Amino acid sequence: MDKIVFTAETREDTGKGAARKLRAAGFIPCVLYGAGQEPCSIKIEKRSAENIIRKLESHNVMVDLILNRGGKEEMIKTMLKDVQIEPIKLDVLHLDFYRIRMDKQVRMEVAVHLEGEAPGVEKGGILEQEIREIEVQALPDRIPSMIVVDVSKLDIGDSITLQDIVLPEGVETVEDKEKIVVTVLAPKAVEEEKPAEGEEGVEKTAETVTEPEVISEKEAAERRKEKEAEKTEKQ
Repeated sequence: MDKIVFTAETREDTGKGAARKLRAAGFIPCVLYGAGQEPCSIKIEKRSAENIIRKLESHNVMVDLILNRGGKEEMIKTMLKDVQIEPIKLDVLHLDFYRIRMDKQVRMEVAVHLEGEAPGVEKGGILEQEIREIEVQALPDRIPSMIVVDVSKLDIGDSITLQDIVLPEGVETVEDKEKIVVTVLAPKAVEEEKPAEGEEGVEKTAETVTEPEVISEKEAAERRKEKEAEKTEKQ
């Protein structure tokens, strides 16, 4: 990956009101801190910064910051520690840059990039990436831009853990090496619906069978008399 470079300049005004004015003028308010120095409020041109950020696979990356202080430029090695993004319009609202020392190890998360075609997928398996970033520790100039994981030998049921990954010289992971990075899962079987126990071969219907009314001979005789009386009245 090419070097990531941001161009910034110092700013005097701070606070929410000043930040709103900066954004309205086409800038992103930022802060530079770390390496035992006082925090510094800076600003970066919005359009160019957003073009860079949208291409990043991870926001926790090494960047060169060219800082203009009263007409004098200074190149500072930094880590882009935090990116605040507005959730609806996806505008970048704020950036945090952490000043680093080249002689001191740093910890940072590096994006995982999968490479190759897994044979297990061709057999119907499902490629599942469990980890998308790996936290590593190294001197700043040793930190890779990404970690490439080859999946071309993964069959159904196979996995790659952190201990299977060969990191660049001088780089080590600080995470549990038993963690699974990527695996190929077996395809999900489609289960046929089975009849409930005791219902096999029995067809259910929504019809309700009505049993005939049972009456005694006495009740039958009384009903005949009532009907005959009704006929007589009608005549």
